[in-house]
Amino acid sequence: MNEVYLLWESYISNKLIPIGVLKQINNKYLFQYLDSAKLAINEGCFVPFPYTKEILFFDTLPDFFEQRILKGEFYYQKFNLKDKNQLNCLVYNDSIKNTDNFKIVSKEKYDKIMN
Repeated sequence: MNEVYLLWESYISNKLIPIGVLKQINNKYLFQYLDSAKLAINEGCFVPFPYTKEILFFDTLPDFFEQRILKGEFYYQKFNLKDKNQLNCLVYNDSIKNTDNFKIVSKEKYDKIMN
């Protein structure tokens, strides 16, 4: 997997709003906001990076995403995560945390949710 989508569930409308797409290319990462991120910002979403229409480039997985990955051999075995690809691990259980309304999903799941 080399592409995942960041979604946010609005506190106001309870709708799932697409924020952006994170891609991995040649062990580098790029993040691009989707136009719908502006709607989320207007509804109170704190986006992981200052909003821009430009593509953001990173040498390593950005901290916002890195902190959402379950790490360690215990979790890899417990959840049967054979592939330690960071984006594959990132979409496990949609990277849901109790402290915010974000989800990170695969392209396939994104297409199902948004259609």
